[in-house]
Amino acid sequence: MLCGLTVLTLVLALTLQKDAPVIAFLLALAAGVLILTQVFGQMGGALQRLGVLLRQSGMTDSLYLPVAKAVGIAVVVRVLSALCRDAGRSALAAKVEIAGAVGVLSACLPLLEQVVALVSEWTI
Repeated sequence: MLCGLTVLTLVLALTLQKDAPVIAFLLALAAGVLILTQVFGQMGGALQRLGVLLRQSGMTDSLYLPVAKAVGIAVVVRVLSALCRDAGRSALAAKVEIAGAVGVLSACLPLLEQVVALVSEWTI
């Protein structure tokens, strides 16, 4: 279904691009929201299974949660950046990417602190 929706949206957007670029952009935006809604709905089950596996392995949340946050930030930034570029705002897209990099860095700081603490324990 996702592939069919994507192809249909692409054909309609390309057809409307010349005569009604605003409608083509809004159509692509609406299709993108629908696709992301479908994907995020399916992702819930996969995340539950991943949580069970991580609990069985004995890993604490403090080890994998920063990585999960970083991946989430990266996905959101990529989508927002693409939307900005599609709207012809590449300067805004670059600023979104910079903000995303700062967000990923701040999300991973707790993990970096744990790595530094572990390394300092080995060197003492």
